[in-house]
Amino acid sequence: MGNRQDICILGGTGNVGYAAYKALEKSNYYFRIGVRNRDKAEKMNLYKRDNVQLFEIDLDKSSSVNEFCDGANIIIGAIGPSTKYSEKMLKIALEMKIPYIDPGGMYLKNKYSNREIDITAIVGAGLFPGVSGWLLYSELKRRGGKQLIEIVIGGKYNFSRGAAIDYVEEIKENTAGVPMACIRNGNIVPASSMVPSNIISDVCGLAFLPYVTEEIQEIIYTNEALNIDAYTAVPKEMFTTLNKLYGKNEEIIKYLVKGNNSNQRGIIQFKRISENETKTIFIRGSNPGDLTGKILAISANAILYGKKKRGIFTMANYLSDYPLIDKLKGIKGFEYREEVQYA
Repeated sequence: MGNRQDICILGGTGNVGYAAYKALEKSNYYFRIGVRNRDKAEKMNLYKRDNVQLFEIDLDKSSSVNEFCDGANIIIGAIGPSTKYSEKMLKIALEMKIPYIDPGGMYLKNKYSNREIDITAIVGAGLFPGVSGWLLYSELKRRGGKQLIEIVIGGKYNFSRGAAIDYVEEIKENTAGVPMACIRNGNIVPASSMVPSNIISDVCGLAFLPYVTEEIQEIIYTNEALNIDAYTAVPKEMFTTLNKLYGKNEEIIKYLVKGNNSNQRGIIQFKRISENETKTIFIRGSNPGDLTGKILAISANAILYGKKKRGIFTMANYLSDYPLIDKLKGIKGFEYREEVQYA
């Protein structure tokens, strides 16, 4: 094969998987696209190039998966729900010694922390988790001293059934974070403020829940992060409906999948407040699923052309020295604004 690079994408007909392919197709890669139904995928006519092969994949049948992955350079796992499939995909990558990238799978970081890992695996490689953690981690590395960091993540976006199931699993046991909490002196404590301060117009009209995500917990336990106010932001009508449906898991899934936001936007508002200045960064993605696929593509290139590290990493950690924002600025639908106010 020489210098040929083969990329396997599991979940090729989904929004995230297809966006990852489109972001990578201009490079001289060969693609193996894993789909649940090959006939349906062929009728969708998404993959027309000679360097693309379609595979009908059943993750419960190792023989089809082994043929799909054999000799590949990287596996991108874009199948949901993450709670059901992320570990299965990671195990395949480990068995076949192929680097792996997943937009979810944050729980795998701790689950496999004491095991010897012979590959590079990046989890939480999306918008949030992903870019949100990268911003926090990068700012913590640049600045020390006493400061308050405020981060708001969320927006308006469409849920796939897989994403909706993940959401239900997360809120059922609070495995993805701690609601109504913030960070003070490096410890998780009850939230000191129920709403973010000085929100910008793009965030107005959303409801807020103080929420220390699993991604933020990972960062504060390995860095000197003293004071953080973190919030999840969703449309007010969604917040009200989810409260009414609390505990009715299947109804929540149906509601989330049924919702159709034609004006999608994923947002991150980041503020670092110190004695001398307030730095605000605002990130917006017009289609969060599409942007997540492109972030997976950036992570894939970072693994293929960067120095390899063995183990399971969050994207925030693995790409901490990578010019992620510069890469994202060249992507259609990505908006970045930065403002500094001096005291």
